[in-house]
Amino acid sequence: MTQQHTVAQGETLLRIARQYGYKTSTALYNHPSNAEFRALRPDPNLIYPGDKITIPPKKEKFMPLRANSLNTFVVQNEKEYFRLQIIHEDGDDITGKRIVLNIGSQTIDTVLPSDGLVEVELNENDTLTAQVDLYLKEDQSSPSESFTAQVGHLDPIDTLSGVQARCNLLGFDCGTVDGVNGAKTKAGVRDFQYEHDLEVDGIAGKKTKAKLQQVFGS
Repeated sequence: MTQQHTVAQGETLLRIARQYGYKTSTALYNHPSNAEFRALRPDPNLIYPGDKITIPPKKEKFMPLRANSLNTFVVQNEKEYFRLQIIHEDGDDITGKRIVLNIGSQTIDTVLPSDGLVEVELNENDTLTAQVDLYLKEDQSSPSESFTAQVGHLDPIDTLSGVQARCNLLGFDCGTVDGVNGAKTKAGVRDFQYEHDLEVDGIAGKKTKAKLQQVFGS
């Protein structure tokens, strides 16, 4: 029986697929019944609360087996990753700075590479919220910076909340990520526009969104 799933904040396509017994997100994303959803969300990693996803019924598969022989089956599971990039707002080198991530059942205590990118493969039932502690000076017992990072909470660039979140994460303060185009949001957008030689009007138009997406990386 075909079902329809309405995306909630914090959900990922892979987690939704697993909820209905599928092993990969592509089983849903590439299904013909989700053509409209694919057109709306060309990046399957960026979905939005309220999006409608069709859940097709699972089909049974029958495989021929060899009698009196060992039959081997390989199940391909899609892996899920938490990726975080740290960039110093003053442009200072962050290579070798200590970072501690606590996400789900895992604690990762490592140092930052030159590009500041940290990637962690998630266990299937790990929470999608990470506690991040940064140690920017040597021999620190307490972190220089601490914050939480949430997987599945970044909205698409064509939404105001998506603009706010990206600006905030890049250091251009838009205030609360609430989808409201208030004074603080306009100020943050103006700061971003000024920094990147765009028309400074506080409006997240087509050119501003394209540049924001380029700078942020998604």
